[in-house]
Formats: sequence, structure tokens, C-alpha cells
Amino acid sequence: MKKLCFFIFFTAMIFNLSAKEHDFSIGVSFGMLNGRAQEIVYMNSETDNKLSELLWDLKPLPYIGLDIKYSWLKPENKWGLFANGLIKFGFSGKTGVMEDRDWSAEEIGIDNPSWLTHYSVHDNKTESAMLMDFNLGASFLIFQKFLLKPYLSYHYMHFSWTASGGSALHPAWSRTGHISIPEDINVVIYEQTWHIFSPAISFYGEFNRFFDIEIAFEATPFIWCIAKDGHLSENKVETLFTDYVKEGIFIEPSFLFSYKPTDHFVLSLSFTYRDINKSRGDTLKKDVSSSTSTINRNTSGAGYNAVDFGIISKFRF
Repeated sequence: MKKLCFFIFFTAMIFNLSAKEHDFSIGVSFGMLNGRAQEIVYMNSETDNKLSELLWDLKPLPYIGLDIKYSWLKPENKWGLFANGLIKFGFSGKTGVMEDRDWSAEEIGIDNPSWLTHYSVHDNKTESAMLMDFNLGASFLIFQKFLLKPYLSYHYMHFSWTASGGSALHPAWSRTGHISIPEDINVVIYEQTWHIFSPAISFYGEFNRFFDIEIAFEATPFIWCIAKDGHLSENKVETLFTDYVKEGIFIEPSFLFSYKPTDHFVLSLSFTYRDINKSRGDTLKKDVSSSTSTINRNTSGAGYNAVDFGIISKFRF
């Protein structure tokens, strides 16, 4: 009896979703990110002059994802509600290089804070990557089958990298000059975890039964990030820096073009540009061997920018 009740309920639910005003879809996505993350140390809490900057490449980072969407439109499609979630997993592997720049002029007696004193480049491996996007909003008919859709978004991103090998260039007066680093020596490990809340708006247009587009834009200062930088010695963490940065500027324009050969299958091409900059905060420095720690206020920064190209195949119910 329980099985029969469950079957009736499940059948009714599917029938209800398949009604004209309901649209439920689930799909898989494949794509790649092309960009980089930024790690900054400022000279002090009041200036924008950099003491150190590390750039971590994502060139490119392939990923696989899962896309789930539900929308409900009132009769005549004059307005409705929708919710969707997207999760992406990046493939571990080499994704370019990590560049490290330092402006330590004062330490070596040069009265010029903009003088680049140290530069190194290393192989960069993305160890892990996960991105999640959740949207909740409403849609309003503005002209025939064209909709305006204001909504709220939450974005989560986590990346971890390892820099190894490479070479370093130091100034001649340091008496070290050029240094080569063996490929099997890890130099730095780094990770970023982002939380972003943003208002957004999109414009959806259905040109005919087969094709539609959606153009969206987001911008917000509501940004939080925890970043961890581990300086290594003999492949072990010697000093750990934990940055707590917030605010800044997040922008994301996106474009989605879809082809619908049948009522139950959709193939989409997506393009998204995501940029985060001017986030800044405090740093907790911990010496692992002695367990001593210090806090530097408002001297750390973090950033991220990448282009996302994707292909999404979805089944509608």
C-alpha cells in the first residue's frame, strides 16, 4: 500500500511539473575557466603600495558541473518565480604559472617603494576547485515572450594551488642573482574560499520555438574571503598566513544562448566573466614550529578574475 501511495504521489508530481506553467530541468555542463587569482600584501594598513603580489594562473582549468532549475509562470506568463543551482568541479592539474613579485626596497636601503626588487616564476598546479551558484528571483513579462528577471545570487568558490620548481631573479646587490629551483621542490601552497551575495538582473528573450537568449549582470560589495598561504621548507609548512578579507567590488556579466530541438532537451552555450578586486583585510601570521602568532591589520588583499566558457545539456520535465 505504501508503495502504491508513493507511486501515485510521484506520478502526480511529475504530471504537475509537466503542466504548462511549470518548468523543471536538470543537466550537466562542461567548460573551462581562463584567468587567475591574486594574493597581495600591502606595505602598511593605510597605503595601496604593494609589498608583495602573487598571481596564480587558471590557464585553463577544465571543469564538469551539474545544473538544476525550476521555474513557475502564472497563466499567460505575466509573472512567475524561479530558482536554480549550479555546481562545478575543476580537474586537478597544471594550470600555468605562479608569479611572485616583491617591492622590498626599504629592506635593502633603497629610497624608492615602487622599485621591484624580487621576481620569481614557478609551475602552478591547481589541486582542487569547486564553484557553486544559487539564484532565487521573479520574472515579469515585458513584451510577448521577453522577460525581465530580477533575482538574488549567492556564490561560493574554493580553490587550492601548489607552486613548485621554477626560477627566481634577485637584485645584483643581494649577491644571489638568478636561482633555479628543482621541479620536485614545492615553494608555496595557497587557497582561497569566497562567499559572495549579490543582487542581479537578467533579460530573457524567446525568438521562436528553437532559440532563446538570456543576458545577465551582477554587481555587489558584499564579499568575504578566507585565504591561506603556506610558505614551505623541505615541502613542509614553515609559516602560515591566513587572510580575512572582505568587501571590494564584484562584477559578473553573463550570456546564455540555448537551442531547443525538442520540448524536453536543451543545449546551451554560456559565457561568463567574473571579476573580484579591492578586497582587503587582516592577516594572521603563525610560525608552525613555535606556534607563535601575530596579527597585521588591513595589510592583506585578494582578487580573482576569469572567463568561463561552458556547454550545458539539460533535460526538461
